[in-house]
Amino acid sequence: MQLMALTENISYDEASKNVRKKLLDTPEGLFLAPLKRKVQKDISGNGKIQEELKNFKELDVQSPQTSSIPENLAKKFIRARGLQHQKFYLATSGKYINRIIIPYEINGELIYFQGRQLTFQGMKYLNPTAKEHGVKSSDILFPFDESETYVVVTEGPIDAITLQEVGVNATSIQGSMLSYSQVEQLKGKTIILSFDNDDAGKIGFDKAVKMLKNRNCKNPYVVYPPQRYKDWNDFRQHVTKAGLKKYVSENVTKVDFSYDVISKLG
Repeated sequence: MQLMALTENISYDEASKNVRKKLLDTPEGLFLAPLKRKVQKDISGNGKIQEELKNFKELDVQSPQTSSIPENLAKKFIRARGLQHQKFYLATSGKYINRIIIPYEINGELIYFQGRQLTFQGMKYLNPTAKEHGVKSSDILFPFDESETYVVVTEGPIDAITLQEVGVNATSIQGSMLSYSQVEQLKGKTIILSFDNDDAGKIGFDKAVKMLKNRNCKNPYVVYPPQRYKDWNDFRQHVTKAGLKKYVSENVTKVDFSYDVISKLG
C-alpha cells in the first residue's frame, strides 16, 4: 500500500481503500476491518416514533422471573437466540402490547422499531406505518456501518443483529421486498443478499437483483446459512462467532450468469 501511495501520489488511507475495493472482488476480501458504528440516512427526530417509548419497558434479561407472562416469554426469546447483550423492549400498553420490541437506534435515539409477537396470536410482525408514525418500513434499513464498503442484506433485524455480533456488517429491510428507497441508501456498496430460503425469499431475491440492475448498481453477491438451519440466528446457536464469520466469508457467491444457470439447474 505504501508503494501504491508513492507511485499514484495519493495518501496511505486512499491507497488502503483502493486495495480493499479490489479485494472485494473475492469473498475472502470482505472482512478486513473491524466494524465501526456509523449512522445511515439521517431520519432522526421523529417524535411520533419516540412517543411510543412511553408504552415500552426495557428488558433486563438477567433479572429473575416476574408475574408477567409476556415479560418472561420475551426474556426467554432473547436468551434462546443468544442476544442477551442487545437492547430489547416489551410493549406494556398501546397498539404493540405484549410484543417484544426490536429497536432501531442511531446514537442512542430510537428512529424505528419492529414489534414481534411472542405467541401464535395475531400477525407475527407489526411495523410502524407512514399514516401513524410518518415513516414506512420500506424507507428504513436496520442501522449498519456505512463506512464499510460492503453490507449483507437480510429480511429481518434478528438476522442482521446476529451477523453484526460476529463482526459482519449487516442490515435488514423488514421483509423480502427491497424498495427503491432502500436501494438508493445502499448504492455504492458491495451488496450481499441473504433473504430467507423460502418462496417469498426467492421471489424477493429475484426482484432485488432486477431492481439493482435497473438502478445501475454493480452485480450483487449472495450468501445463505447452511440449509439445515432456518436462519443465521439458528446457525449461530451451533457455531462460534469466529465460525459463523468464517462461513459467511467463504460462502459468498457473486450473482452473475453462471450463478443464475447453476441456481436454475439446482
